[in-house]
Parts: sequence; C-alpha cells; structure tokens
Amino acid sequence: MSFLEKYLKGWQFRANRPSLDEGSEIDVFVAETNGSTGRAYVGDTELLIDGAGPETVEMQVRVRVTRFDETTATGEGDLVEIIGESSYSG
Repeated sequence: MSFLEKYLKGWQFRANRPSLDEGSEIDVFVAETNGSTGRAYVGDTELLIDGAGPETVEMQVRVRVTRFDETTATGEGDLVEIIGESSYSG
C-alpha cells in the first residue's frame, strides 16, 4: 500500500443531500420560522420542524424525523428540545 493510499484510507466525500431516517433524532440549527414551524437546512436537504417557534431561530435543536422524501431531499420533524445557541447570535 502506497503512502497516498494509507493517507486516504477511509476518506469519503460528504453528500450535499444527506438522507434522514424516520424516527431518528438529529441536531440542527433553525434558520427561520413562520411562527409555529421552523426550517433547517442540512446541506441541500430541507427539514420543516413542527413546534419550532421564533425563540428557536439561530438555536441548536434536537429534532425527531417523522417523514423524509429522498427524491426531493425534504422532510419533517418534531422539536424535541433546544440544546444550544449559535455562536453567531448576539
């Protein structure tokens, strides 16, 4: 095995449209909300978060995925809890 092969072993490219498993819990940052439903982006994947109000914008939240369509890279989930805030929020 060459040095380059050893160095690159196990590396892989990340997908810009990751798929999400229904029932799984993931941590995301809420980008925006319409008052009762938040919106988060994971790469090009869009996730609508039920129960994410204005207090969750720019916050890190845990979401339980309830629906995901891999062909359109969109899904829905329920807010589980707020777990942190963005370092960009002032």
